[in-house]
Amino acid sequence: MTSFIYGINPVLEALKNNPQSIEKIWFDKNRLSGKKYQILEKAKKLGIPVKISEKLPPKIPAHLNTQGVVAYLLTFNYADLEDIVANWEKRSEVPLVVMLDEVEDPHNVGAIIRSADASGVHGVVIPKVRACEVTETVAKVSAGAVFNLPIAKVTNLKHALQFFKEKGLWVLGLTHKAEKSIYQLDLKIPLVLIVGNEGKGIRPGILEQCDFLAKIPMKGKVESLNVSVAAAIALFETQRQRSIF
Repeated sequence: MTSFIYGINPVLEALKNNPQSIEKIWFDKNRLSGKKYQILEKAKKLGIPVKISEKLPPKIPAHLNTQGVVAYLLTFNYADLEDIVANWEKRSEVPLVVMLDEVEDPHNVGAIIRSADASGVHGVVIPKVRACEVTETVAKVSAGAVFNLPIAKVTNLKHALQFFKEKGLWVLGLTHKAEKSIYQLDLKIPLVLIVGNEGKGIRPGILEQCDFLAKIPMKGKVESLNVSVAAAIALFETQRQRSIF
């Protein structure tokens, strides 16, 4: 991950859920108000160094809307697959995991992670290569949700799928080529939801590992939805069926 995150919500969530990852925090002297005072006080209590000045920190692009707060990070702590298992066991819930198959756009990755957190997902899995990792843009778009749930980065998605199958989870691939609608499936079972690359979708080798395929039914002329929108629809349909809300 890059060495900083910015914006009120991402920094606040990092302070709440992963403060050990923060090296120091910069505040714009002229924009210090509201929740930024909450961030400032929490940082001081945790012993995190802070700097208040009018000058934007070095290496922070001027075009970024920092909202007057930037946190420098020591590292982003990726989880292990076992951490995801521990999360659903701790919460005593039916497992729900999201797997991203070579999703490349950081805005899509951030939006999916935000929806995953909001819908109660127990963990997100991303590949180490040919995919977007957790960056400052991902953290910003996720509104800090990257610090709220385990995110595992793995070398081989097939091996990760086998790991979850051995834990009793079923695998659902989301693709516009599927015959069945997401609304026709029983989503109350332990589940891994896979979404694919923005252009190519889920790779054939990963599709072969799926127990079920589903699509989002549409009436218009476009063939598919943006991957983050499709993921959000599928996740909240899953939670609707599970009657969490």
